Amino acid sequence: MKMKTLLLLLGLLLLVCWAYARAKGRPAASPHPLASTEAFELHVGGQVYEIRLDEPVTVVTPGGEEVEVVLRRKEVLHYAGDGLAFDYPAALQLGRETEGGITTLTLEGTASPFVLIQIYPSSNTPEEVLGNLLEAFENEYRARQAQFLNGNGRSVERTVGGTTRRGRVLAFRLGGQQIRTELYAFPHHDAVVALILQQDVEEAALAEDYFAVITRSLR
Repeated sequence: MKMKTLLLLLGLLLLVCWAYARAKGRPAASPHPLASTEAFELHVGGQVYEIRLDEPVTVVTPGGEEVEVVLRRKEVLHYAGDGLAFDYPAALQLGRETEGGITTLTLEGTASPFVLIQIYPSSNTPEEVLGNLLEAFENEYRARQAQFLNGNGRSVERTVGGTTRRGRVLAFRLGGQQIRTELYAFPHHDAVVALILQQDVEEAALAEDYFAVITRSLR
């Protein structure tokens, strides 16, 4: 199967659907965070305690000692697999798909920052991957009547795993929302990795916090 055909499988569909949903005022698919009212049971020495997220509870150990217990969600999670390893914010839900020899990892939550990582066979070059991604995304967004803005297509740099990577930017307005997408492709062990970072510019500060966790740790 040709490279360009493969590109139009998961990555393009996921990113375009994300942007279209945001433009229509609907959040993209997101994880269901634990509600503060959700109750859990803690079993200690035959005693059962009802605890809630972020609410301290005093429990008695089998030795009679009183201990304060607080249930909190981890702020940062870790992924290792497919020849990659990276940290990511717990506010994002990680999904994984493999199609046509390409593995796609998606990271999304209730806010706009969205990360897509694709792992291609080494028979592809980074230049091929980046060029075809850029062309495919531009064509699809143009077909959806996106308005491309100044700076669209320009070069951009970002440090990924301690190495400076050069990529390209898509900047456009769709349904009244301004969206920015950074696209990178680089060799990684015996594969080529495409990294795509997308955000609504109104949430740029949050996006940078999320993106930094991932890009700093990606190995």
